[in-house]
This record gives sequence, structure tokens and C-alpha cells, in this order.
Amino acid sequence: MISKCSLTTLLLIISAVSFGQKQVEGVWKTQDQKDSLLVSQSGQSNPAVFVYFPSKAKFLPFTISGEELVHFEPDASKMTLSLSGDGKTITDATSGTKKVYTKVSSTSPVNYKSVPAGPDDFFDLSTSNYYAGINFYLSSHPGLPFMPNPAFITKKRTSVVKIEKYFARVSGGGAVSVQKEYDLVYNFNGSGLITSVQVVPTGAGQETDTWTYAYNGDKLQKISSPGRVLQFDNDNWEVDARQQKKIPFIFPMWSYYSSSKPHTATLPYMTGAPLNEYFYNDANQLVRICSKDVSEPNILEHCTEYTYDKNGIPIKIVETKRSK
Repeated sequence: MISKCSLTTLLLIISAVSFGQKQVEGVWKTQDQKDSLLVSQSGQSNPAVFVYFPSKAKFLPFTISGEELVHFEPDASKMTLSLSGDGKTITDATSGTKKVYTKVSSTSPVNYKSVPAGPDDFFDLSTSNYYAGINFYLSSHPGLPFMPNPAFITKKRTSVVKIEKYFARVSGGGAVSVQKEYDLVYNFNGSGLITSVQVVPTGAGQETDTWTYAYNGDKLQKISSPGRVLQFDNDNWEVDARQQKKIPFIFPMWSYYSSSKPHTATLPYMTGAPLNEYFYNDANQLVRICSKDVSEPNILEHCTEYTYDKNGIPIKIVETKRSK
């Protein structure tokens, strides 16, 4: 449900990591203070450095090669940033004018709290991997349903889960219109991992879309759907044809309830209400996610509600948008 629209804001993330023995996390600025870089890193099996260029309004992934950061464009052209031997400056000579950046801050707003995926939660509430955690699989993503928690599926010994999906719109005058959009049918293997997901439209004559999942052990490698294939590395990050991590939609800061369940997700340095707020029932089940849908200015509130059966499996999802 987190909106994808605020790229220039959502990209302001700083993670505490090292580049070899040199610390590169943080904010780097030119001597005249007119330009800056924001640097973060994520991934263990396929590490990547993410750099945000405010002056270019670009956020790009880089791989580590010696004392260089290398980014490949879709046409295979290369962009390189150089780190000095003493680790005190980063040089960008690719923008036409050579720019030298010096680190001015290593303060990180990122919350490193990890929420274990307990066997009693249908949803994987982990935020240990920012791209594959709750912020990715419970957010809107083109055609990709959320990822249930394998530990829960295994404990319940279920192989199929069917969920009805509804959409409701509430006008400024209070009028409500509700329609069923489709059924989600999840199929699982004995380890609780998804083997396929069917999106079955409600309307007659519409074709069913089927997403199939491929793994290497328990590591997701590929999701195939009509007209689209997503590739993943062993960090659960989507990658391109060069195995370069793709830019994430969101890198939020999290706040938590005393139960360790996520409470809010907010983009660093963003003012106003949190992008997402999470609500739970007395059984600690996630029952609602609400946000201000900044991609649609006429929307006051965008909420998704979940209804469960007696075994704790979602059977109904209602997405509601409330207009001004």
C-alpha cells in the first residue's frame, strides 16, 4: 500500500556499512555545499551500494569493484564513482564537470530492528530485508500479490489458500460503491513456499492470470507471469539481466508496538503523516493498513482490511479509497 510516487523523497536513506575497510555510509557534500550524495548499502550475497544524486534527482545502484563504484545503464554504458585511497572523498567525473565530495555525516535514520517471522502470523512481518519485508509484500506492486509467511503455512499444513478481493470507494458525500475484483488462489509446497498464484477475475470472459515461482533451495529465484518475468538474487532482491539490484520502491523507517509488530512506515525526513499505519486485533493479527495516497491528491485515505477464518488464514481483502 505504500505509494511509489515520491522517489525524490523516499530515496533519502543512509545505512551503516563499509566499503572494504572504509566507511561510506552517510551524506557527502562538495566544498561549496551546493551538491551532495546520499549513500547506502544492502545485500549480503550480492552486495550493492545505492547512491542518491539530489542535483540529478537520480537514485542508482552501484556494484563494488576495487575502489570504484560502478553502475550499468540498460544499454550497458557504465557510470563510475571513485573513492580516494584514504576513504575521505568520492569523485564523480561522469557528469561533465568533475565533482569531489567529502563526507559530512554518517548518521543513519534507518531502523535495524528485525521482526522474526513467527509461525502464528500469516503475513511475514519481518523488516530485516527492506526490499523483501512487509514494506514490499504488503504494498501495492504491479500484478505481484503479497508473500505469505512460510512458517505459518507449514504449521497449518495447508496447500491452498483462497482469498476474495474487493474494492470500495467512498465519495465525499458518503456514497459507497463496492465491487468484487477477483479471487487470489495461493498454492504451496510442503515447505510453505508459494508454487503458484492464480488471479481469477470476477467478470465473465476474463482470463485467469497465473504467477509461478521458482526457487534454489528456499531462495526465491524467479517469478513468471503472463508477459513478465522477475529475477531475484539470494538477498531476495529483484535484479536485472546483469544481476544488478534494481532500485527499490521504498526504504522506510519503522516504528513498532510493544508487541514488536510494525506500527508505522515513514520515509526519512518526510514531514506529515506516515505513509502507512498498521492496525491489529486482540489476536495480534494484521487487520488494516491505512495510508495517505499521495499519488491521488483527491484521496483522503486509502485502507486495506483483512478478514480471517478461525485458523487465522485471510479469506477476504477489502481495499477502500475515501475521496474528498
